[in-house]
Amino acid sequence: MIRFLKWVKIFFWWGTFTILIASLVFVSVLNNNLTNVPRLPYTHNISDDYPTDYRKAVEKSRYSAVLVKSGDLTLRGFSSLSGTYFIANDEPYVITAAHGIGGPCFLTTIIYEDEYYSCDEYVDINIYDDYAIIKLTRRIPNREPIHIPEDLPRGSQWKASYSILNKIIYTGYPNSIGPLTLKGDVVGYAEADYLYVFSYAYGGSSGSGVFATNGKYIGLVTAVDIGYTDSGVEVLENIVLVTPIFKVDWSVVLD
Repeated sequence: MIRFLKWVKIFFWWGTFTILIASLVFVSVLNNNLTNVPRLPYTHNISDDYPTDYRKAVEKSRYSAVLVKSGDLTLRGFSSLSGTYFIANDEPYVITAAHGIGGPCFLTTIIYEDEYYSCDEYVDINIYDDYAIIKLTRRIPNREPIHIPEDLPRGSQWKASYSILNKIIYTGYPNSIGPLTLKGDVVGYAEADYLYVFSYAYGGSSGSGVFATNGKYIGLVTAVDIGYTDSGVEVLENIVLVTPIFKVDWSVVLD
């Protein structure tokens, strides 16, 4: 009888051990099996490899980015831009690049995840400094706007934001895909107070909001630089021209 109980005890412990190992293997397979992920986390899946402040700046950049489509009266097609959704005086707006606005307000649409939001009016289109402020007919429920003037630099932050090798983040829709988030560095200054940023831009990136790593909104992508070689004109897609945000006349939305 004692021998029988001993074998029962051994059998019980081996059985328990086997079940435990099988459970751990099952959990491991489950956690590493992509078929259990219904879809990629998309906008909110941000790496943990960066400091908290940096991550918050990335979140602010991604959550406020929108796609802008603007047509002209000839109906030959629509230009594609990127923009930043913001709130000022409790009203919803988008700021983007002016050079892509092709026609009247009713031919300009703000898009996010196949949802369309109408232009209510062009509050300001500044061709010289290349920015446009668009008032929306309603808020975008699935976007988190930045707030003006709270999210602009203050005091000494202005100088730090535009200092050489200051790191930046921007999110846009190059070639109408995205939102895609890129990082870069301020590397120099162009004439008329524009920034040169070492990053990457492609058609459709214009209007993307540029953020410092402290989360302040400091500019918008305007263009890429053009180089001239013995072989002709060459687009320098990694030298990005940025309009600093102090060029924007915010009084049109704050008065």
